[in-house]
Amino acid sequence: MSEEERRVFAVPPAAGEYEGLDLSLLNRDDPDERRFLIEAEHPELHRALRNGQHEMHVGEATMSPVMHITMHEIVANQLWDDEPPEMWQTATRLLSRGYERHEVLHMLGSVVAAEVFEIMRNQERHDLERVRAALAALPESWEHERGETPAERHQNRAERRAARRRRH
Repeated sequence: MSEEERRVFAVPPAAGEYEGLDLSLLNRDDPDERRFLIEAEHPELHRALRNGQHEMHVGEATMSPVMHITMHEIVANQLWDDEPPEMWQTATRLLSRGYERHEVLHMLGSVVAAEVFEIMRNQERHDLERVRAALAALPESWEHERGETPAERHQNRAERRAARRRRH
């Protein structure tokens, strides 16, 4: 696939308006405008982002809207720059297996998030081989993780604290 196909997958050209701006006029080559386009792709997060919410419920899960957009942005930038190339190779493999674009972006984001967590938790350097191994493990690792998500992870902080107080 071509560079343009990779970039269209990462951040498709947009139409319509978001926050009063005509999305078709934005430059996908500009990282700041790419982030804006990524936000525009997530109408379910618009109100939370506008209101500065740190947590929100989506379905049964609790998530951070800012972190969600940030993970999308990191993945989009890696795909845009084709660095590492295994991101795009993995995306095309997952697409050929029938996964939808947005879910593929989430799978790739889960690898990025795990790598960031390892770096922060163990104060390690970025390990490209670990990233490559995690990408190669998709989609099985993604499906396994989704199947094992404990109910407690679907609660927000206040709900987890209240549950702990009830147990004590």
